[in-house]
Amino acid sequence: MKSLVLCACVFILAFQLSDSSELRKQVKDTISNAFESNIRECMTENNATYGDWYNLEDMTAKLYTNPENEERTRRVGCWIACITKKLNLMEDGNVKEAEVHEKLDLIFHTVDDEKGAVHRIIRKCLKEVRVITQECEKCFSFLICFNKEVHDYMKQQEENKREEDKGEAEIAQAE
Repeated sequence: MKSLVLCACVFILAFQLSDSSELRKQVKDTISNAFESNIRECMTENNATYGDWYNLEDMTAKLYTNPENEERTRRVGCWIACITKKLNLMEDGNVKEAEVHEKLDLIFHTVDDEKGAVHRIIRKCLKEVRVITQECEKCFSFLICFNKEVHDYMKQQEENKREEDKGEAEIAQAE
């Protein structure tokens, strides 16, 4: 059962997506139902707290780069690395990309476009962090990349929706 919910803990998507996101709700529910013990165990092992997480605004402002946040950033990265290893998705500092994508399909019951977008984001971010050898740094860098890409994706979806609504309004007005 633990291996079925991969991304929920590893990428902590649920903590970063907007409140209105159906994807966020799915991931949050998955975390609550299946990974709470791993989350808490890894939190304890890494002396981390939920308060250590950076919210999207903090990440956008790059607060994690401030010298006073160095230890906090390390704890969060090591927390993610711990969960990833417990889920058998990382070995010797390398993320098992094929398994990540396989498990992702089992976790998310979203529309194909959204699932495809998550797969693309994961591939892009794993490629970006591949050269990082330190596990904690790799996992935190992945988190930063993932959140940025998800934010950009959601922003694009909102823009597409506005354009679609505008087009429909113009058509209705012309009739």
